[in-house]
Amino acid sequence: MTSAQTNRLTDQQLMELILQDDREAFDQIYSRYWKKLFVYAGKVVRDEDEAQDIVQEVFVSLWQRRQLLININSLSSYLHGAIRFRGLGYIRANLYRHNYLSSIHCFFEEGSDLLNEHIDMKELDGVIHSEIAKLPPKMREIFILSRIEQMSHKEIAERLNISDKTVKKQINRSLNLFRLVLDERSGSLLSLMLSYFFFDK
Repeated sequence: MTSAQTNRLTDQQLMELILQDDREAFDQIYSRYWKKLFVYAGKVVRDEDEAQDIVQEVFVSLWQRRQLLININSLSSYLHGAIRFRGLGYIRANLYRHNYLSSIHCFFEEGSDLLNEHIDMKELDGVIHSEIAKLPPKMREIFILSRIEQMSHKEIAERLNISDKTVKKQINRSLNLFRLVLDERSGSLLSLMLSYFFFDK
């Protein structure tokens, strides 16, 4: 199949071809998502070189583990989730480096001492998924499109055939719910990282 032909296929169709070891389909996925994922990774780690490495690692993993990815419902959500998880791992590994820690302090205007804090990445990912799952269906869908797939309010409104105002209202409501979670964990490094995920947009 030529590049022009694969360009017209949906993500799901491309994934079906990738399961058959179709390299052209994989190259099309790479071309379709590389820039979006690079921008997203850059927002997470705030380092262009590291963002590029993370994106490359995610695509390498996608190809190497292709036979295990049969049940992916949304390729975009899967890829953005993989970027987020690796990005948070990078942040965790660098929290104890002075310069990076200083940038985190500056970004969040956080005055507490983080050097003695520890965070379990599985706990972080578990909290994120747990809190998202608690949202009402429509609110959850809008939030995922906004924070995980990095779509603008206008893009979400067009996809779901609703108004920009409705999108903004639903996102604000979901963020208010997440603020309650952060209040319960106030002062912890987990709270800091949750803030990074939920509110940095």
